[in-house]
Amino acid sequence: MEEIRNLSLTGIPVLFLPGNAGSYKQVRSIGSVSLRKAESVGYSDHFDVFSINFNEELVALYGGSLQKQTQFVHISIKAILRLYKNQEFPPQSVILLGHSMGGLIARALFTLRNFKPQLINLIITQATPHVMPVLPIDHYLTDFYALVNDYWTLNQNQLQNITLLSVAGGFRDYQVRSGLTVLPSLIKNSALSVVSTAIPRTWASTDHLSIVWCKELILTTSRALFDMIDEETAQITEDPSKRMAVLKHHFVRHPAKLYEPSSETAVNISETARCFFVKTRNWELLVTKANSEACYAFPLHEKRKTYGQFHCRSTFLFTHSWIFGCSDKESAKCTELEDLSWRAELLPTAKAVTLKLEDFSNASHFVLYLPETNNSKFSVECEFLNEELRTTPVTVPHALSFGMYSLF
Repeated sequence: MEEIRNLSLTGIPVLFLPGNAGSYKQVRSIGSVSLRKAESVGYSDHFDVFSINFNEELVALYGGSLQKQTQFVHISIKAILRLYKNQEFPPQSVILLGHSMGGLIARALFTLRNFKPQLINLIITQATPHVMPVLPIDHYLTDFYALVNDYWTLNQNQLQNITLLSVAGGFRDYQVRSGLTVLPSLIKNSALSVVSTAIPRTWASTDHLSIVWCKELILTTSRALFDMIDEETAQITEDPSKRMAVLKHHFVRHPAKLYEPSSETAVNISETARCFFVKTRNWELLVTKANSEACYAFPLHEKRKTYGQFHCRSTFLFTHSWIFGCSDKESAKCTELEDLSWRAELLPTAKAVTLKLEDFSNASHFVLYLPETNNSKFSVECEFLNEELRTTPVTVPHALSFGMYSLF
């Protein structure tokens, strides 16, 4: 105990809360991945990962222990923060990572009479049934759910500084269906509910237990945590809008670029790059061997009269910045370009971007930049289009039609 009291910690505290019959050892996945990530940046930033032992209690079947577990977590948070009292910039809050019922306990902390909300600014839950119990078999469990959800509904204005992320396992989670993991809609500005199958760079369903150690999901979570670090304090940023922006970057729409606070920057194309004008509506390029640096400019003036959108899709094009906006009407190679790659979306097999021409009234053309490659294969397809011509209204049959009507 004396060794623990004298422990000198300099990282960012993260507390893992296991769920129903869960083990404190389940924290090892996020702990080891965060350690490797810290090693890659020379320990300039790192996380101190803690875990709570709930003695593997079956709280999903008996709710009588939930209140005691919540109080124990409160005591643990205060004990963890005391370990940092000698730091120059000691952390004022703890990140909570809860699996299953552990995520509900994280939200239940705010219902405690003496709890200070500033002790927590970020909660990440994995396969947590937020809406209602999976099996409401005793009144302790249902009363606890009512207490937590009613508190968050009635006190939403006081909880706007708390950022929440709920991750569902998808169709492989037979214990907690995805519909139960959705956070209350009243806190949508500070809460995010996602399914693992739709998370960029994860795209996989997990069962109820493996969501804790799913490598793709753990890597995404770790990247998001590191991107939330404030450079000045070396702690998680106090800006809730930045925390939400980071979560959306990693868990909703990933543009295949590293996260940066400023998304649109001015860049220059190399003088050695060859540039060409493309005046056709559809354009496709397939590279199967070494390719020199080049750029392709798509003029917008004539296209604005007929089309409303510009769509590009690239496959195996491994470059972060690849599509730009230009205001130079004379040359395909602009002196200054606006990087529009942030508007792209990473898909399992490609990167795609759809740009509305009305949003770029000052742009003379879009520029597609292709770097020099060495025997690497990639393809790019671009086209101008109208959304209304690509949209077909479909009459959905009545639920009791028994297949008597066709969709088409």
